[in-house]
Amino acid sequence: MKAIKVIGMIVLALTTIVIALYFYIKYKSENIKDKKNLQASINEQAGKFLQDGKSIGLVIGIVKNGKTFINGYGTINKEKQILPDSLSVFELASTSKLFTTSTLQLLVDEGQLNLNDKIQTLVADKVTLPASAQNTNLLHLATHLSGFPSLPNSFIAKMTDETNPYKDLVTQDIYDYLKTCEEKKAEGNFEYSNFGMGLLGHLLETKSGIQYEKLVSQKLLKPLQMNQTFVSVDSSNKNNIVQGYDENGNPAPIWTDNVLTGAGSFLSNASDMIKFIQANLNENETSISKSLIKTHERQLNGETGLGWILPSSADNLLGNKNIVWHNGMAGGYASFLAIDKTNGYGIIILSNKAIDLTSLGMKMVRTTRTQSWEEKASR
Repeated sequence: MKAIKVIGMIVLALTTIVIALYFYIKYKSENIKDKKNLQASINEQAGKFLQDGKSIGLVIGIVKNGKTFINGYGTINKEKQILPDSLSVFELASTSKLFTTSTLQLLVDEGQLNLNDKIQTLVADKVTLPASAQNTNLLHLATHLSGFPSLPNSFIAKMTDETNPYKDLVTQDIYDYLKTCEEKKAEGNFEYSNFGMGLLGHLLETKSGIQYEKLVSQKLLKPLQMNQTFVSVDSSNKNNIVQGYDENGNPAPIWTDNVLTGAGSFLSNASDMIKFIQANLNENETSISKSLIKTHERQLNGETGLGWILPSSADNLLGNKNIVWHNGMAGGYASFLAIDKTNGYGIIILSNKAIDLTSLGMKMVRTTRTQSWEEKASR
């Protein structure tokens, strides 16, 4: 009995410590002193990130209370030592999933689609889905609740080029997989799926009769005047693309994908991404902003809006409770995007090295939330 009492006292003491620590961290996160040095703090954090060898070049863009700040760090190419800037183009990778889900919402608001439309209805002339996918709908795809794996094994078997893994996939691979939907689980549980989001992009293309890149451009990019955001690289845009590097610092090419394009194939620059942020902060900012802001709403009581990732318990603890965000990483690039509509700010980080930017991004989100502009803030 004595031993049980001692154990109980220890458990009580540890529980008290954990609770006290929780509230201490929460209090500190919500009461960070404003030193009125937002730009300087961002510059310092970016500089340390580069100094630690975590990137070759960075561009960071911030919108807060109607003001903007865009700055470049490092270089666009190890061989040239040229500072990247607001027009330097990076591969967005999975961050551009948000373009797919935004386009979905725009088509829904036009009456062309419904979020509850089933996949089977949209592919009926191509394939009959097995029972496991008969009830899967567009909303499931847009929220990673479809039960589809990140990538089917049949896709992985064809992705043999590590430097450009998606290039050998063809559209028929989608339909061949849908005949069986092997590895698919029941809808409702979150499982991040590149296949699911790529399938969504393909279905938008099929329904509209417009090629995916052109559809996103028509519905989303042109209304926002995002003229330097694209999938297809040609003579008109290739000169602005910075050199990408893999996690070991070796040169890496842009990934090419003609099949799962909706999962993350766009390239862009900070200037264009600032426009996307602004359009997602105020419903009166553009003609399509009301639709874009709808994508932030929690769906099916899950962890996401339409594409957007919602705050986790850790985010709430650190004060980032109002953000919606996404990140991306390809063979030689990485990106991070976060928006806090409640507090009127957003941030984009672009890197030409394949490294997860989430930790840096969340740190800069907190800095942006707690620090005000210096007197000579950029506009």
